[in-house]
Amino acid sequence: MKRIAAALIGCVLMVWGAAGLAQDKPLKKVVFAVTTKDISVGHSAHSSVPQALGYWKEEGLDVTVASVEGSAAGLQQLGSGNIQIVSLGPEEILIGREKGVKIKGFYVQARIGVPALASGSVPVAKALVASVGIDPEKDVKFLAVGVGAPGRLALQQKQVDALALWDTLQASLENSGMQVRRLDLPMLQEMIGQTLAARDDYVTENAAVLVGFARGVAKATTFGLANPEAAVRIHWKMYPETKPQTGDEAKALKDAMNVFNARFTLQRVDNRPDPRFGIGTLAQWDKLKSIFKDQKIIEGSVPAADFYTSALLEQINRFDRAAIVKQAREYKP
Repeated sequence: MKRIAAALIGCVLMVWGAAGLAQDKPLKKVVFAVTTKDISVGHSAHSSVPQALGYWKEEGLDVTVASVEGSAAGLQQLGSGNIQIVSLGPEEILIGREKGVKIKGFYVQARIGVPALASGSVPVAKALVASVGIDPEKDVKFLAVGVGAPGRLALQQKQVDALALWDTLQASLENSGMQVRRLDLPMLQEMIGQTLAARDDYVTENAAVLVGFARGVAKATTFGLANPEAAVRIHWKMYPETKPQTGDEAKALKDAMNVFNARFTLQRVDNRPDPRFGIGTLAQWDKLKSIFKDQKIIEGSVPAADFYTSALLEQINRFDRAAIVKQAREYKP
């Protein structure tokens, strides 16, 4: 990952030069939505860090980060044209396309990490327990208990034996002082998590915008992994409501780092067979498709190639990772 061929260096310089020239033109306005109202430090690579460090501006983009409640709402906003890019669970892409919504993923952000992604939590959790020989229809009962305090109380009072939560909520549960055990089943290594998506027509007509946006995310992820504390403090400055207003500063930072690492650990690429940011294989999409078909959530009539495109990946990954790591390590707030 650290070796960069001379030809690639030339490409990087050309891209940077183009980005510099872009500053002579009006910035392209883009509205991006995260599908949660809680834009925690775990979302800093998609919000505060690329904004504060100018990664999106370097790409000629003026990005507005919005928030909507849930992947279904994000899909609706994207379909109506109110937003151009959305971060949502891959299951919404499968469901949306079967309903005629022309949406496509172009950047897979992380492994799933835990059996939950908005409306996809139950089918994925069922597939997980089935993968270890448990019948999800006969041996497991699924209850809606909520997240945060309600979910924690349900677990403490033994109303449920386990919770299906995504990474940052799991970390917040641990920050409350509750001791939990994370289940990292082999099947999870085959799954994909949150995905950046856009409408088909936008992918075709604004590929350069999507490349620039995703490259900013990839740079911010690289920065955060190299200097987590700096990323947390950048996020606190841009989103002050996410920093506890009372209590011990050291405790607040420790808790924030736990949430941050829960998400960013899953976004590492240097430990993967293909160390490119944003990669998702057709085999992974086929796996997800089979899960939702087995659970009768989709018919499975849409080919996996319609859910995701890898056409932008080479351009997205054309940046100097070593330079970003150096910037992160030398960063002074």
